[in-house]
Amino acid sequence: MLSLFSIKNLFNTLKVLVSLGLALFLFWYLYKDGFSDTLQRLKEVKYQWVVLSMGFGIISHFLRAYRWKLLLEPTGHYPSLPRTLIAVFVGYLVNLAVPRLGEVTRCLVLKKTNQIPVTSSLGTVVSERILDVLSLLIITGITFLIEFEKLNEFFSSLFADKLTVVYSNMEQIIWYLIIFTILIIGLWYLIKDKIKQSNWWQKLKSFSRQLWLGFISITRLKNPGAFWLSTIGIWVMYYLMSFIVFHSMEPTAHLGWRAGLALLVMGGLAYSAPVQGGIGAYHLLVSGLLVYYGVTREEGLSFAFLLHSSQMVLILLAGLASSIIVLILGKKPLVSDDSPP
Repeated sequence: MLSLFSIKNLFNTLKVLVSLGLALFLFWYLYKDGFSDTLQRLKEVKYQWVVLSMGFGIISHFLRAYRWKLLLEPTGHYPSLPRTLIAVFVGYLVNLAVPRLGEVTRCLVLKKTNQIPVTSSLGTVVSERILDVLSLLIITGITFLIEFEKLNEFFSSLFADKLTVVYSNMEQIIWYLIIFTILIIGLWYLIKDKIKQSNWWQKLKSFSRQLWLGFISITRLKNPGAFWLSTIGIWVMYYLMSFIVFHSMEPTAHLGWRAGLALLVMGGLAYSAPVQGGIGAYHLLVSGLLVYYGVTREEGLSFAFLLHSSQMVLILLAGLASSIIVLILGKKPLVSDDSPP
């Protein structure tokens, strides 16, 4: 009989395979009839703009590593910027294989290189992710105000059928949610005393306490000005690394800053999808969006492939180099950065 641990490993493996299968299917479906045309268009690309885009990408990663460093300081840990940057790149690399695992991985890297407890650093990563989601929501709201007509048409065409099904069954869905909530609350009251007396509950409480201290580090920043400026800088770099690539291809060279904002939103949504590196989802959303800006579907697919591939190449190179550095550091005595610089 399979143990609980084996079943969990099997379930996690299946999740990764399903995610990867979905990503590859989406990519295949989008490019099955025109991938040779995409490769042909890539020969006409002005790659100096792509290199500049990758440069903006590197700056965004530096800013993210710097912001994480600022978040860690209130927890009593002071890793150097190169160490947090290495951890960030390794996390990005792992995310290409297993979505969301990169956040935990970069905490494990700092544990290995700087003896920083995972519970503390993981709490700061949770703060980061919540801030990223809020930032994306704000940018999405602003973009909708500026480009409402195009984005409304795009999302309506993408989700019209699905929304119709949801609305037609809304009453039934609400009742299911109410019954499920009542069952969960009832079950909790039946077994809560036994759960609270267990050893694993005490360990969970301790873990949660450390996680919370890391999470609220955003309220105890020692340099809030630098933190918020770096946050703004990250999104400015994200915008520039996407917008600048418009100039690399003739069909998109005419697109302006408003299209760049819409592209930033689509990219953020695509990378939030539960697929490796946004593969498939990014190409679907970006190519579909560009149709509403006068770019053909085929040209949009070529642009999406170019922009996404350049970002993936950057993450692969930086992630692999950082992984090698971590292996080298792992052979040296561990360093603790518990003292302010």
